[in-house]
Amino acid sequence: MQVLREALERARARGPQALVTVVLTSGSTPRHAGARMVVDGDGVASGTIGGGRVEMEAVARATAVARGAPAERVRHHLVRDLAMCCGGSMELYVQPVAPSAGAIAAALDLWRARRPARLVTHLDGAPMEVEEVGEHRARRPVLDGDRFVEPLWPGDRVLLFGLGHVARATGPVLAGLGFEMVVCDDNETGALDQAPPPWAARVVTSFELGDVVREVGPIGPADYLIIMTRDHAVDQRILEQALVHESLPALAYLGVIGSRGKIGRFHKRLVAKGVATPERWARLRGPIGLDIAAETPAEIAISVAAELIQVRNGAERAG
Repeated sequence: MQVLREALERARARGPQALVTVVLTSGSTPRHAGARMVVDGDGVASGTIGGGRVEMEAVARATAVARGAPAERVRHHLVRDLAMCCGGSMELYVQPVAPSAGAIAAALDLWRARRPARLVTHLDGAPMEVEEVGEHRARRPVLDGDRFVEPLWPGDRVLLFGLGHVARATGPVLAGLGFEMVVCDDNETGALDQAPPPWAARVVTSFELGDVVREVGPIGPADYLIIMTRDHAVDQRILEQALVHESLPALAYLGVIGSRGKIGRFHKRLVAKGVATPERWARLRGPIGLDIAAETPAEIAISVAAELIQVRNGAERAG
């Protein structure tokens, strides 16, 4: 969505732009379907479809389209056509931004409002279209004849419980990766006395999950719930609330900071309370983050960010 937003902004501020979309790949390729870049008539690009010769060719085609050439569908075998070593093939669609500006703006509005939709790119030169839907059955885009159909999921959002040292290191990293950051803290230690951190899109002055849901609306498959407060007892209370909340099966991610010993004690206590059933507990990522022997707040931030990228991209969890 970032490239679509930039496409609109650049078109309004700098004149005609062309949008390059990867619509189909096979074999080993640097990017996959849905990757985009926007290019102006001077060949200045934002975003990437993978670099190398394929991107150079795409920029040249897009520069021509931005200058008035018709939209076109381009196919490349990366070895035979471009002498790249990847070995796969890529199909691109290059189109002017202006005819589809209304559809792009509507898609961005629905995405910001967290309302499911799909964006249809017509590969025959017709403008893009956006359609609101009740729910998605697929997460990845598909090429359907002359239509490239992308499900527009609500923007990935992190509900970050706690605003201590580790949270302050983690927040800007995740925000830089495109996650909308919601900070939740009861301010008992004065963590919110100063201005909210610039990376926080929203602040909720509570550690109660019910309060957070009332403030930010329903939580679901685009939400990542991270618990890293100042106090183990608070962490356990929030975790208990999350494990019994109706949204648990839909959450993209539930993680708690701490050692294996801490997580083990939480498990024992919550099993005794009848909360940590095997099905519910299986949703937990704890200790949080990929195991890179992280110790400092900055290192922990990297490990947490890596795990969220892994979940967001649908990759297998290591270990």
